[in-house]
Parts: sequence; structure tokens; C-alpha cells
Amino acid sequence: MTRQPNHMDDRYVTSDKYVTLKGIHADARRHLSDVHWNYLWCGTGDEVTLRENTDAFDRYLFEAPLFTGVSNPRTETRVLDLDLSFPAFTAPFGGGESVFHPDAHLAIGRAAEAVGISQMVPVAAFHSFEEVAAASSVASVFQMTFAGDEGAVLDMIARAKDAGYRYICVTYSPIRQWRERMMEDRFSVRGEKAPSNFGEGKSDPAMLRELLEFTQPRWTWEQAARVIAKSPLPCIVKGVMSVRDAKASIDAGAVALYVSNYGARTIDRTPTTIDILPAVREAAGPDMPIILDSGIRRGSDIATALALGANAVALGRLIALGLAADGEHGVRRTLELLKREFWTTLGHLGCSSPAELNRDVLVQR
Repeated sequence: MTRQPNHMDDRYVTSDKYVTLKGIHADARRHLSDVHWNYLWCGTGDEVTLRENTDAFDRYLFEAPLFTGVSNPRTETRVLDLDLSFPAFTAPFGGGESVFHPDAHLAIGRAAEAVGISQMVPVAAFHSFEEVAAASSVASVFQMTFAGDEGAVLDMIARAKDAGYRYICVTYSPIRQWRERMMEDRFSVRGEKAPSNFGEGKSDPAMLRELLEFTQPRWTWEQAARVIAKSPLPCIVKGVMSVRDAKASIDAGAVALYVSNYGARTIDRTPTTIDILPAVREAAGPDMPIILDSGIRRGSDIATALALGANAVALGRLIALGLAADGEHGVRRTLELLKREFWTTLGHLGCSSPAELNRDVLVQR
């Protein structure tokens, strides 16, 4: 006689502190002041793009097939010769991340390592990029803005290589951002400590001043291409939001494209990343690696991004929420939940691995 189970389904029984991202979001909100919450969550202008970044994902629906034979899909993938337990990086956000937790990108790196993904580290991080690299084995991409003296930029890239980074994430900052929530709050992180990556024994502070003071013309594509050609590390170009810039990035020597509107924190009323992604993929061809951020809120959003042409996503605000909720544990749990939901989505879509995601799984609303 077959024994009957005492209960049919106990998958929701757990002792974990966080069982969904909603709990992490709620704890982060409780721990942060209104000023720091606005810093985390603000966009620019009327925040049209901020809202659209997430709403755009809802315009893509899934077509879930029957009888696919898939029961336990693999989430692992390889992007830029980096092995990822699921197709995600932590994004290079910084400039005030220590208000969420004093360990900042040190905690993010340790959490990313525990879950098995790679970390992107910003030039404006609270800790120096050497300190972040020493905290884990997954600090593989260093983000820096191309501005100021070309020689100083190349010197910093060489320093990043010496610290163990494998790629440079190139960004461009034409002028200040119009962030009204931060303006109303008179937000500032001044006085915490000296800039972590600039100063005596580090990199030329003149480059940092130029990032903030706009005394020289911003770089042209010709300058960017010249530095990329001389760079001791291969370069990923971030901020690609058009076919024109995708082609220019490739012509300049980029080894990967990073589709991003910076979480709607640079200029309002720009396209959403998920809507521009298919055109960028078509322009770049099938073999160019593409990373996407801005608007990712769920594991199912990651599946949508891959179906439309991305190879991986980068996670910014969600990581900051985990950091504010519970430091390293909050970030690790955020990543675990995203990975699990991505796994669930793959299974429902009849995909045995990320490589099988394509536009056939989507129905546009």
C-alpha cells in the first residue's frame, strides 16, 4: 500500500528571514530616512522614465507551452568569459552607497561571490577598488567615466588591472543631472571621508575634479576610441541607448555593449532599455555580448531581457535595497530570490537553460 504524505505541499514553509523581495523592500524602507530613500529611488525631472523603466516590462507577456519535458532547468551561463550561476552582474552604482550600509561594495562582492555571479565596481565607490577587489574573487569589472586627461584615465585602468580587474566599464557624463528629490532634500554625502580612489598614492585628483566641475570639453568618440585602443584591459561601453551609439561603440573597439539609461537618473523622457534592446541586438549582431540594466525588479524580468537579446542583466537598485535591509545577508538573499524566480520562469517557459530564451516565449501586450 502506498504511503500518503502528511501534507501535499510544504514548499512555502521556511525559516528564512526573507521569503520574497517584498520583505527586503519593506525592511530597507524602515531602515532608511526619507532623504536616503529619495537618494536611492529618485529619477530625474518628472521621473517619467523611472516609471516607464518598470512599466515597459509589463508590455511583454509570456507564452507558456505544455508538455515540454523540462523539470529542472539550469540557470548557469557564461558572459565575457565569466561564469555566472545565473545571468546577472551587480551594477556599478556608487557615490553614496555607504548610507545603505558601511560595508557597501565590500558586502556586495562577498554576497555576489556566495551566489556565484560577478561584481561591477564604480569609480565613485566608498571603498577603493583595491579594497573591493580584496574582499572577494568576483570584482571583475571596474567602471570609470572617460573624462579629463587621457593619460590619467589610462593610468587608472592600469591600476585596475594590477588590482585584478578583467574589464573596464566605460561611462560618459556630459553634464549634471536634474534630480529634484535630491535637490529638495539638499542631499550631500560630503564629509564622510576623502575620495577613495583619488589622492596621494592613488589616481590624479584632477580627473575627479573634472568629473564634477566641467572645465574642459567632454570627450568625443575619437578620444574614447583612442583610449580604448591603448587600454590594457578590454572595454565595455555603458549607456548604449540607440543603434547609432551601438555601432559607434563597436567601431571604437568595445568588446561588449551595456544597454542602460542609468536607472532613469541622468535625463528624463528617454526610451526604456527593454524597448530599445531588440534594435541594439539587431545592430550588434548575434555574437556581441549585451548587458542590460534599468527596470529589472524580478527574476521574470531577467528572462524577458534575455528573450529580447541580452546575455545578462546588471542589478542596481535591488542590490541597494538588499544592502539597506540587511547588509551582506540582504544582498545575498536578494540574489538568491532572483535566481530562484528566474529558474521558475525558465521551467514554465519550457527552457532548459538561459540559451533557449528567445522572442518565441513572448507575446507583446
